[in-house]
Amino acid sequence: MKGEITVSRKLPEIKKRKDGYYEQKITVSTNIRKSVYGATPTEVRRKARELIAEAARYDISNVKKMTLEAYMTHWLEDVKKTELKPSSYDRVEQSLKYQIFPAIGHIQINALTSNDVQKMINTIISEKSYSTAKKAYNNLNACMELGVQRGEILKNPVKGVKLPSSKVKERKEITAYSPEEIAAIVEEAKRTYKNGAPVYRYGYLIVLILNTGMREGEPLYLKWKDVDLEKHRIYIHGNIVEVKNREDDAKSKYKIIEQDTPKTDKSTRYIPLNDNAVDALEHLRSIIRDKERVIATKNHTITSPRKVYKTMECILKKCGITDKENLVHALRHTFATTLIRNGVDIKAVSEILGHEDVSTTLNTYHHVVEQQKHSAVMTLNNLY
Repeated sequence: MKGEITVSRKLPEIKKRKDGYYEQKITVSTNIRKSVYGATPTEVRRKARELIAEAARYDISNVKKMTLEAYMTHWLEDVKKTELKPSSYDRVEQSLKYQIFPAIGHIQINALTSNDVQKMINTIISEKSYSTAKKAYNNLNACMELGVQRGEILKNPVKGVKLPSSKVKERKEITAYSPEEIAAIVEEAKRTYKNGAPVYRYGYLIVLILNTGMREGEPLYLKWKDVDLEKHRIYIHGNIVEVKNREDDAKSKYKIIEQDTPKTDKSTRYIPLNDNAVDALEHLRSIIRDKERVIATKNHTITSPRKVYKTMECILKKCGITDKENLVHALRHTFATTLIRNGVDIKAVSEILGHEDVSTTLNTYHHVVEQQKHSAVMTLNNLY
């Protein structure tokens, strides 16, 4: 039957990837090649059988009757799941679940119009943000474009939709701590009991992030071999993320993943260490006592980003700071803001942060940069 999806009978061998996972590629007759991943060969074979069974039931005559929610759910699970990192998959799923489906998910796939999509985009921009709207736009467009290529959708309704110019997109106010708040946070993070034992296992990690501007998952990946105290620098080349655990026999809702592929090309970098950072690392060595990892649990396993967040939450509560968002990430913002306000070149700040290019840094910290411009011009009052 024309349009029906079939799967090749002969499956290629299962290969082990560099990240420790196993992979098997399956070719679908619509020129779509899918990869199935798993922690074991048995898991890969099971997922491959499920994919074959699903493909056998997948008929284009049914596709045309699907709602957008049903169609995009298939797209998410059958196409994107094999293409994306788990953390990226979670973000796409959130976009569908909270932005697209509530607005237009009930509409039949071939009844969806550009006007429906435009209204959704306009609402997201007014109620949420430009970046949230753009993610929804991109996800919907990718799904619809694939549907057109397969012959399942008559036309892509996203084609007639306009996003505002990037020149007028909003710039969010960043969350950073004041000098007084930082002093209180550092004092509390370093606090010890009467016997000298640290109150917080990860207290000095908070101090380290504050003095290096690392993303919250980067120090959790850091190994002692990446630390050069003689040259006063650390080598960043990986990240730890926590994602939904989608395994059938999962015992916990989330699982921790080591990502040795950086967020951007510039994420792999050296960060110079000041005396505060060196002191924090030395304390972490004596507190954590792990031969390989700078940060680890008492059982010498990978530390969850959630535990670091909880530590920061406890510290802020003790300090009476209750008006902040993105508690740990705000340390990174504080680091960058402090550098810029003290006259450090924006390109140098961008490189330390691991931004893809300096425009990202300028856009993120534009409020601080504007303040610096104003202050710079005002100095002329004392010269002329």
